This record gives sequence, C-alpha cells and structure tokens, in this order.
Amino acid sequence: MRIKYLRKAELKRFFAQITDKRDRALFAAIYHYGLRVSEATLLKLEDIDFERSSIYIHRLKGGVCGEKPLFSNTAKLLKEYLKERQPTGEALFTGRQGDLKRRQIQNLFKAYMKKAGLDARYTVHCLRHSIATHLIDAGQDIHFVQDHLGHTNIQNTLVYAHLTDKRRKAVFKKLEASTAVVKV
Repeated sequence: MRIKYLRKAELKRFFAQITDKRDRALFAAIYHYGLRVSEATLLKLEDIDFERSSIYIHRLKGGVCGEKPLFSNTAKLLKEYLKERQPTGEALFTGRQGDLKRRQIQNLFKAYMKKAGLDARYTVHCLRHSIATHLIDAGQDIHFVQDHLGHTNIQNTLVYAHLTDKRRKAVFKKLEASTAVVKV
C-alpha cells in the first residue's frame, strides 16, 4: 500500500497559499497533530492550554485521546486566530454560520491545494500521513509516531515505516561507514 503524503516543499507551497488566520491555524493543527478531519472538528477552545503549552486531542476510531505538548508555531497561529475568532459555535474552528464541518474543511483544503498547483488527488488525510512520514524522516522512533497519532495498535503505525529517499540515503551512508558490512 502506497501512502500519499506531501513532501516538505509541497507542504510549504500549500501553507504559502493560506493567508486566512483561522485556516492557517486549522491546517497547522491538523498537520502537526496528525488529526483526522473529524478530530479537528472536535477541538474546543478549552482543549488549548497556553499556560501549560498543551493541547488535548480527541481521537476517533478507537484512538488514544490525550494531552500533547503544543508546538510553539501552532500556539502562535492559534493565538493570532483567536484574536479574531467568530464565536458562532462551540468548536475551536468556527465560521459565519457556526462550527466548521468536515465538508467545509475538505473544500478549503482542495481550494488551497489547487491554488498551490498541487495534485488534486490529495485529501486532508494526507496531512496525517505527512506528519507521520516527516517524524520518521526526522529519526523519531516508530513508538513515538504511534503515540503521536493516537494508534492503539502498532500495526497501524508501521505503514509509515516506509523508507523515503532521504531516509534511505541516510541508512545507506550509515551502512557504508559501518564495520558490520564487509567492504570488498
């Protein structure tokens, strides 16, 4: 199974198109915490604790809910958004007519992807795949990625253990320098 994820350059192009403070904070939270769209709609204002620099994530599909450290960049974006947030609903992310719905978030994503000139086959869920892949590329342990995504079963996380080009090259360099591999 091939996992669709955005490379860092593509992710930067995507975020470069987002000038709206709400949308920037929304998609940053989805990416940074590997949220499913429905999980993003569950976020409430009280789930953010700026003093403790934490965010409470409500996981679906049998995932493990819990408090996570708040990325400083995400905190900054959330603070900027909250200064002008329209309190038209109970969710953290609201619009003119109340809480943002899954379909609205999906449509926003598609619009920004199109504006960035990126593949229209990507869905919001690819942001979840992207953070998992980027964490592994950064050298994070598969168990950290499992915890970060809220997976209860490690098998669900192992799909992200695929080797990207960057990771593959790093492994080969390490192998070349290793005495475990015979140089002939």
